[in-house]
Amino acid sequence: MRLRALFVDGVTFLLWAFICFIYLGIYGFNILLSSLGVVFGLIFGVAVALKYISSLKKKGEIKVTLKTWAYLLLTIIILVSIALYFLFSLGLKAGIQMLSFLYPFILALYAARIILYLSWERKNKKHILSDGLVFTRVYAVPESERR
Repeated sequence: MRLRALFVDGVTFLLWAFICFIYLGIYGFNILLSSLGVVFGLIFGVAVALKYISSLKKKGEIKVTLKTWAYLLLTIIILVSIALYFLFSLGLKAGIQMLSFLYPFILALYAARIILYLSWERKNKKHILSDGLVFTRVYAVPESERR
């Protein structure tokens, strides 16, 4: 199934925003950690989007390999183990503070990707499409082929 990467990122952004607003409604937020989450999310989102865009310029497509999935799994294991350590050693307050950083981070990451993808599509007159859900292939096609 061919979907625009902007559509997929936009839907994901809206779902995370919904979760974030529910969290903020229940627990409130720490302004310092939330603003740090936004800043680091924007930096990380720009880095990821620029890597994708540079690869799209060179090859015309990006395939997520098993090596990429292995790095992602290793990163998730490390981050979850650090979060669990802080949660068990410092208590539930630490978990609430971590989420005050994490939710704005994720929203800013997707916002940065959406903005850079839109800019690149407008400048190059191409659409960034995505195939698949698990083993994703992202590629660029001219606007005339998309319709």
